Parts: sequence; C-alpha cells; structure tokens
Amino acid sequence: MAQFPEVLTPADDASAMSASPPEAWSPCSPEEPRPDPEHEARTVRAIARALRDIPFYKKRGDVAPDAGSPLGTVLARLPLLLKKDVRATLNKQWVPAGRDVRADLESGALQLVETSGSTGERMRILWDAGWWKRQETRAMRTNPFVAETMDGKRGPYREAVLTTPACGLGTCHIGDLPYEERVDDYLLFLNQRPDPMFWTADEQTRMLDELGKHATLGLESDPLYLAMLARFAREHGRALDVGAYVQLTYAFTTRSHLRAIREAYAGPVLQLYGASDVGVLFMEGEDGLLHHAPFTTHVELLRARVPTPGAKDVALVVVTSVDRVAMPLVRYVVGDLVAVQEDGPRRWTRVAPLASVEGRLDDALVRPDGALVTAGALDRALGAVEGLRLWQVNQRTPHAVDVDVVAEGDAARAVGETRAYLAPLLQGLEVAVRTATALPIEASGKFRVSKRHFTLDLARAFEAI
Repeated sequence: MAQFPEVLTPADDASAMSASPPEAWSPCSPEEPRPDPEHEARTVRAIARALRDIPFYKKRGDVAPDAGSPLGTVLARLPLLLKKDVRATLNKQWVPAGRDVRADLESGALQLVETSGSTGERMRILWDAGWWKRQETRAMRTNPFVAETMDGKRGPYREAVLTTPACGLGTCHIGDLPYEERVDDYLLFLNQRPDPMFWTADEQTRMLDELGKHATLGLESDPLYLAMLARFAREHGRALDVGAYVQLTYAFTTRSHLRAIREAYAGPVLQLYGASDVGVLFMEGEDGLLHHAPFTTHVELLRARVPTPGAKDVALVVVTSVDRVAMPLVRYVVGDLVAVQEDGPRRWTRVAPLASVEGRLDDALVRPDGALVTAGALDRALGAVEGLRLWQVNQRTPHAVDVDVVAEGDAARAVGETRAYLAPLLQGLEVAVRTATALPIEASGKFRVSKRHFTLDLARAFEAI
C-alpha cells in the first residue's frame, strides 16, 4: 500500500518549528481521499504540534509526545476536552503563539464561525482558510458514486443546500433574496426562513422550482427540512428534481423522515456525519456503512459501559484534529453516540466504520437501572407506528418521560402503538403519550426527537474516560 506522508513547510520537527515563525508552516493534506497507512503516526505528530504551539494546551501543562510514540499511549495520557472548556477561552488561545488573530480574520487567513448549538450554547470556532470546503469535498468523495458525479459523469456538477439559513457568522441567506444572490459557484442555498414550520406554499414551490432551475445533481439537507419539502411535493403531484443523490446531515434522520423523502425521490439517499467544530468524520459508502474520512481527524469510539437496549455496540465519539493549524482539538467530546461495526472494513484509516449514528448524547434517555436508550433505538421502535409523522420524547426527571406525537389518520391508534412499542425500551420509567398538532424546533433551527433534561456521568457510562 502506498504511503502519503504529511506535507509541511518547513519539515515537521522540533528544531524546524522553533527556528521558523508560526505562520511559516501549515499541515497540508491531499485533495483526494486516499488510504492513509500513516494515520496513527500523523495523528501523534498533530497532537505534538497542538500541545507544543497552541497556548491553551501549553497553559494546561500538557507535554508534547515524542516522535514514534504509540497513539493509544499518547491519547490515554491526555484528558478529554469538553465544549464548556472551549467556550471559556479566547480566540487567541487557539492559534500558534505570535499570530495576530484579528489581522488573520481581516485578511481571510482565518474564518470565525458559530456552531448551531442544537443541544446547548453555541460555540465560536476558528477555521483555517479553505479548510472546511477542502475536507468536506474530500470526505464526500470517499463514496464512489458521489465522486464520479462531482467529476462530471452526469453533467456539470451543481449542488443545493437545504438547512437553516444562518449556521455561522459569515454568509447569511435570511429574507427574500433572489436566486442569483443565493448561488455561490456550484452551490445554491434554498432556504431563507429560520423555522421551516412557517414555510408558505409559495416558498416551497419556489424551492422545488429552483432545484430544477439549478440543474441540481447533489442535494445536501437537514432530514426534517427535506421531509417537509418532500411531503409538500407529494401533495402537489411533484418530485424532488435532484439528478444524482441526496446527502442527509446536520441532524438525526428518522424513519418517518426517510419515508417522506422516498415518496418524492427515488435516487440514492446517503448519510454524512460531521460537525462544524471538527469537520466531516464519516461518509456513507456503497455498502451502507459510514466510513471514517481520512486526513482530517482521528476518532476514538469509547464503548458504553452500561446496557443500551435497542442499540448494539454503542460508543461515544471523541475527536482529535489532524490537519488544522487554528483550533486543533485534542480528545474533543463532540457529544454524539454511534453504533460501531467493529468487523467492518477499514477503507481509509484504522478507525472502525459505523453501522449508524445514534443521536446526541443529550438526546439519550436514562432508565432507573442505568441503561441508556439512544435516539436511534427510539426511532427503530417507533418505525412501525402507522401514520406517525413526527414525534418527540422528553425526559425531565429520572423516573418519567413524556412523548408527543404528530400523526396522520387515526391519532388514538398512533398513541396506543407508540406506548406499546416504547414499553420494552423504557422499562422502569413512567411513560405518558399524547397527540400534538405540531412540535417546535430548537433555536438553532434543528429538531430534536428526544431530550434528556439532566446531566449524565460520562465516566460511569463510557469506557476509557
């Protein structure tokens, strides 16, 4: 297997780093996805750079590992990094000493973005210039069908995006902007409203029309947003005019979302899993598994110590940045749960593929016996409920949950089936199920299918913490 070493200017060693100003070097990675047999060594070097050059880690007292140190040993010696730890810091603590953050932001060498904060407070994140697009495109191209589509096999590549119109501090598409002002190169941004629950018929008709006008081949979308647009399309005898594939990301995808999308679209529907603070972590392949994207991150999958009824091989996702100068995150808890396919193929790195994304950690319910019930487990249990359009589970106390359902047709039947299908998962909890005409989205513009309103002891719930 060919090796694809990291390219640095100057050479990546302590003497070169100490002899050169911080702005003179930058970790670079290939434009195309390639197997990375040097992944673990590359990650150790990235950790060493971060701990040696980033003020946050220097102040914390972390010691940079020696070259050639085993990755597992290096990680085991370092504490987890939580979002609250990052929120409490200033931008200048996250770039190599000597760089002027304000000047870099003004010049475009750095970009300041804001996470959506779907389960908590928003975070401000620094991106290196061009980093997001480069790593996202590379991750998407790990899927052969997507790669050949982007290469023009099905015509000039055009992509549309359907999600909240204000995910960051930069470009915003809120209001009533004309089509031309929402097109950036090959990208079209469809939505202009913070809450899709308030879309009008004219707005949804416009978005359906623009998919065709843009000659869209790839559509990247929040699953709820696309499910709502697909239902509107079906009700008006239309289809989603997307020529190659749909890519679902931004939020958890339910079976009801997929059913709605399938009623208006027959092409491939793929899952992409990432976050604005760490980049794209996994992309679905043609085998239905989500494969780790190379060169941008190392991912630790810390297995659950407690039972996870309805879900198998559940793990907490912990991320270490590999190709970032600004804000390299080391052992960062993203806050997501996944189901690991341990016997699956390692295509790009030695990180195991995923069978599924199981939702946010804060969306997992806790039973009195300590078991964790993931959003994915809830969704699988409710997948057979007839007419269930939307649902949300809230656990406000350790002993009870409230379930709200939006159903088409026989609402009483949907309530009864919901209670029956959830009962085996939620043993020991008092379960109250009621109907609703609508369910609110979060201030972030995302919808959460479940919410736990109290904290969880990470060390007790997951291994190696």
